[in-house]
Amino acid sequence: MYPHCAPSSPVGRTTRWRAALRRTALRVFNRFLDRLSTEQLLAAARHIDALCTERARVHLLELLRADSATLHSEGLTDCPAPVTQVRFTTSSDDYNPVCWDDNAVVLHTTGATTQVDYVDTPVESALRDYSSFTDPGDGARLVVNLTTGEFAVL
Repeated sequence: MYPHCAPSSPVGRTTRWRAALRRTALRVFNRFLDRLSTEQLLAAARHIDALCTERARVHLLELLRADSATLHSEGLTDCPAPVTQVRFTTSSDDYNPVCWDDNAVVLHTTGATTQVDYVDTPVESALRDYSSFTDPGDGARLVVNLTTGEFAVL
């Protein structure tokens, strides 16, 4: 056993305390949910879904803005102008549901476009998360405006 994680160490006590707190919170939460009507549960589920979707959107936007700033500042594209939009299409195969494809087109302030491959990047993971909340249709396009933060599905 690692000395800093021994049960008598402050870290070990803190870990046990947090686990006990989580179990207690879950019991209280479950008792609360048990008292809700079906309509109230459904309203809570919609609210939680909306919160999760918004968090996924904010996270994806942050990653796209950071990546696009890097594309511009490090000259990783043929176009030196800043990126204003990122456009995704959908992809699907026989084994996976339709999701936003990790290959995108970025639009620069000059109107020029550049292909960007987000495979094996944090954007790919965030895009998968966002796909799970938005359930894109086959052939849809997602346009993320990096200036305004708006997401549009066309």
